[in-house]
Amino acid sequence: MRVAVVGAGPKGLYAVEELLARAPRAVVDVWDSRPPGTGAAYATDQPVCLRLNVTSAIVDGFDAWRLARGEAAPLDPFPPRALLGAYLAERWASLFERHAGLSHVARAAGTVEASGAAWAVDGAAYDEVLLATGHATDSPDGLAAGWSGPQALVPSVYPVSGLDAVPAGAVVASRGAALTFIDLALALTEGRGGRFTGEPWAPGYMASGDEPGSLRPVARRGRFMAVKPQPRSAIASAVPGAVRERGLAAIRAAGDASVALAVVPATARNLLAGLGQDPAGVEDVFEGAPTHADAVDALRASLAVATDRARPDAGWAVGAAWRELYPALVERFSLGGGLAFEPFAEAASRLEGVAFGPPPVNAAKLLALVEAGVVDASSLATDTIDGSGHHGPVAVDVVVDAVLPGPGVVTGAVTLPGRLVEAGLLVQAPGRRGVAHTADATCLSPDGHPLPGLAVVGRPTEDATVGNDTLSRSLHPARDAWALRVAARFEEER
Repeated sequence: MRVAVVGAGPKGLYAVEELLARAPRAVVDVWDSRPPGTGAAYATDQPVCLRLNVTSAIVDGFDAWRLARGEAAPLDPFPPRALLGAYLAERWASLFERHAGLSHVARAAGTVEASGAAWAVDGAAYDEVLLATGHATDSPDGLAAGWSGPQALVPSVYPVSGLDAVPAGAVVASRGAALTFIDLALALTEGRGGRFTGEPWAPGYMASGDEPGSLRPVARRGRFMAVKPQPRSAIASAVPGAVRERGLAAIRAAGDASVALAVVPATARNLLAGLGQDPAGVEDVFEGAPTHADAVDALRASLAVATDRARPDAGWAVGAAWRELYPALVERFSLGGGLAFEPFAEAASRLEGVAFGPPPVNAAKLLALVEAGVVDASSLATDTIDGSGHHGPVAVDVVVDAVLPGPGVVTGAVTLPGRLVEAGLLVQAPGRRGVAHTADATCLSPDGHPLPGLAVVGRPTEDATVGNDTLSRSLHPARDAWALRVAARFEEER
């Protein structure tokens, strides 16, 4: 039996590890044009100033590996992404060394077609195919798809080598003010020799002379994301286990979407009450209201809470509740979870920036760049960007698209899953962006029947499976169910 795994990022790695742990003699080809484990997100040659936006503890074995190679404890909880790329590459290398049947096909898979009772990837026959293609590299919704603006366009922040096109001293507008924008800002400053000095949560910035003259973020909501709590801080451990468990149980028992979602603000109010804080403002934050009128003031206040320098507020409480209850939300609002998806989608759109923002170290650097005049946040209230260019009170030289292609199936034939949907082989789940699939990741046909031997995990399934943009190995069981099924088939056919 031959298996193809299309995509050698974290999702593909986890799937192959699970399969080979159960069927070590399976023949598996991993299709990816890039070296296994790195990709654009975790490229080992990217600047060290580009950090993980989640704590390193979420990646199983990563911190133990760091200690074993000589890093001193306590470990930096938000290390460079290049370091994670090295770890993932080493995990792949270990698999290739230990399993003679595992091979890397060093090119992108162009087609997947039915071939009798099996499948063909670019003409090569396989009994089982798993699509784990990760983020799309471009999108019809991106600026590059229809750019007619007078400014020079850099179509993506990644790979950051593309930012070499931004000249020193240029006035740069960024479509997007979220995590990718922070990577952009750091790549164009610290990545060009600038230095942050002084207190960790209130650093100064020493320019290198190679940074842009000004960087103007532009965002639909006109604000930055709220800051994640610093690990090992008091606020990071301020959610009592009993409160969390009650919330999880309430969501799992909820009979409809509104009841399940109402658990989030209720939990946020309980968190504030337990800390002796006024729960006023929780509903406003949950419904999408900004915590402060000024975007920089909001970022500064959020950083202070995240680093134990200010009392917790409604923004922290709602973000903490959403993060802590997320496993149950994933269960109930993914396909088969029993609850209507649209109310969750609306809430998730509002709360992503409240719950899943930057680590404190990056937020502090962003504030330092604002104070130094490198980042001009006034653009959040005044500027817009569309296909015809940048529009605002200040003329800009360069526009950078710092919005990643969306999750789920990206239409326009720019990804393999997108092409398979357009060809009528796969289908998006009704009312959702992702590929429809079963509990063991088996794809569904347009008429709703399973397609034996063809499976999908990760970002192409978003909404059908909620919350794929994570390095967590435990949040989504479909991958392990796929490995269990394929391993059982391997044993039956030996």
